[in-house]
Amino acid sequence: MCGSGDQMTSNLEQLLSVFWLRPETAVWRYLDIEAMKLFEFEGRSLDFGCGDGIFSFIRAGGRFTAEFDAFQKTESLDRFYQNVDVYDAYDDSYDPLVASAPAYQINVGFDHKANLLRKATALNFYKETVEGDGNAPLPFEDNSFGSIFSNIVYWLDNPAEVISELRRVLVPGGKICLMLPNDTLPEYSFYNSLYVETKDERWKWLELLDRGRLSDNIKQSKSDEDWREIFARAGLSVSHHSQHLPKTIIQTWDIGFRPMFPALMKMVDGVDREKMPGVKAEWVNALKMFATPLAAMGAINDERSAFHCYILSK
Repeated sequence: MCGSGDQMTSNLEQLLSVFWLRPETAVWRYLDIEAMKLFEFEGRSLDFGCGDGIFSFIRAGGRFTAEFDAFQKTESLDRFYQNVDVYDAYDDSYDPLVASAPAYQINVGFDHKANLLRKATALNFYKETVEGDGNAPLPFEDNSFGSIFSNIVYWLDNPAEVISELRRVLVPGGKICLMLPNDTLPEYSFYNSLYVETKDERWKWLELLDRGRLSDNIKQSKSDEDWREIFARAGLSVSHHSQHLPKTIIQTWDIGFRPMFPALMKMVDGVDREKMPGVKAEWVNALKMFATPLAAMGAINDERSAFHCYILSK
């Protein structure tokens, strides 16, 4: 799944168009795609924690029209700073505005949020979507899948148990691609380093930026050695390991456009529909000037980078 320079540029431009109000997410997602370029879906495939499907759809070469973005259906913006998932919204007017189909399909998209799965289903990218709790035993038979991808294991209660369950449903010789946080990630969190570690009340306002991320996923950060021990106990071997998302990228994402997101959404809603394409095009072109060199910086990684990408074999 190695891409050409043109394909890489295309991925970044597409992500900036889709996440134009949260460009820091576009850069992160782009670097995730680059990190997993040695992984290919083979046999019956599972996207474990697929969400709305947009990431995997773009990674597969699917493209949206310029009129589409990831914010087409949001709600509860007034509760954004209460850690509510504003993307967990759907109605029958949702239209992903697909410009071109991806190069392949994934057999099963699995997630715990029904509204996100409805968005994923609208892509016609997953042959089947399944709603379920990733913390519970999976509703699949042993040896069901030839390939599995997941970027949510560290969000779950017990990653070691989840990895063992993913191994159960993988065929012998099958591959699992996992994105998992390194033990350096907590120190790159402004909220953790400036407030949690210091107890300095002047930084308490960073809770508004963290929005529960430290308690929900950064706590699962582990060293390569610790992750490998978990894999070995589960009966999985590491066929590929790399690290990505250096400190610069994490700290850019940690703030980014997040503080202004609800206000930006309301402002966009107030723009004349006829003027909207021109406004968005100008916005995205401006973003490219900053996102392109930032993405290039994100390609420089070492053992201090905040995320691991593993390809595991059964």
